[in-house]
Amino acid sequence: MKILLFCEKIMIKLDLKDRKILFYLIKNSRQSLKTIGRNAGMSKELVHYRIRRLIKNKIINNFSIVINFEKLGYSLMQSYYKFININPTIKEEIIDFFVANKNTMYVSLIEGTNDVQVDFYLGKPHEFESLLDEIREKYYQYLSFKSSRLPIRAEFYDYTFLLDETIYKTQIINWIWGQSLLCIDDLDFKILLQLSKNSRISIKNISNNINSAISTVNYRINQLEKQMIIAQYGVNINWSKIGYRLFHLQISLRDYSKKNQIINYMRNNPNLIRIFKFLNIDVDLHFTLLLQNMQQLRNIIEDISTRFPNSINDYIFYSTFKVYKYNFMIPELLKIKEPLNRGHLF
Repeated sequence: MKILLFCEKIMIKLDLKDRKILFYLIKNSRQSLKTIGRNAGMSKELVHYRIRRLIKNKIINNFSIVINFEKLGYSLMQSYYKFININPTIKEEIIDFFVANKNTMYVSLIEGTNDVQVDFYLGKPHEFESLLDEIREKYYQYLSFKSSRLPIRAEFYDYTFLLDETIYKTQIINWIWGQSLLCIDDLDFKILLQLSKNSRISIKNISNNINSAISTVNYRINQLEKQMIIAQYGVNINWSKIGYRLFHLQISLRDYSKKNQIINYMRNNPNLIRIFKFLNIDVDLHFTLLLQNMQQLRNIIEDISTRFPNSINDYIFYSTFKVYKYNFMIPELLKIKEPLNRGHLF
């Protein structure tokens, strides 16, 4: 059972150079060492050395990609469970079950009102129904289903808290539910699979691994980027190694007219990394932040309440304790009618 993020007893303190490297890898993990060095103000040799050290110290788990799965016919459902009558052996078995399943994108242990968060890819309805039936039948004695949420909009931001200087927070991804569908073929899928395992892999190595011409692989990647099927080249970081933890703040509004004002206020927070909007009407706003401790989150909640009095009906928060799976790679290709217009065939 591989753990991607967990609470560390020993924290590693990074200097500004390491933090700059992480910042630019988050923005685009596929960019060259020379480009990262130019942006971060150091040589490419020093960048290479420091990246290798970050990997050795298990601060960087792996380099991966974020796929715009909506364009390929998938949706996402975030589900929350609570353990009941649990013991360590059964707990590990349940987590392993979720991690191994091809239809899960994200699996984590959380601290708050629930114990487990599992994000499911919604693709083939009959397969998803069978999976839900299997979960309920297999673990009904140990796992209590609490709620599910369907995200319809998400904004992903850069991680400006890593830098000492104050810079304007920019939006990396704007994901919207119900996008126009595009079709990719088996070759595209193989390329995406290679990039999901290592986004810094060379085109030559991809070509060798999937037995395709370099020119073809290069063209296909350019098309996948152009069509925004590849939304981002990212990096999975063990944040607890450097003293950070994911905190999630969900707000239900009393005065809905204040929604955009609260969003704009939160966008100025350097620790904000994601905003979700759900189809469910019980949660109006969902903010994800990387913070060092609970007190920082309490300060944010208090500040929101002061700035926007009588605007919030209720809020809940929880934190991510362990991440076992975080994989944006779709399980398989779905049959979609609209083809991807490539201009010419390769």
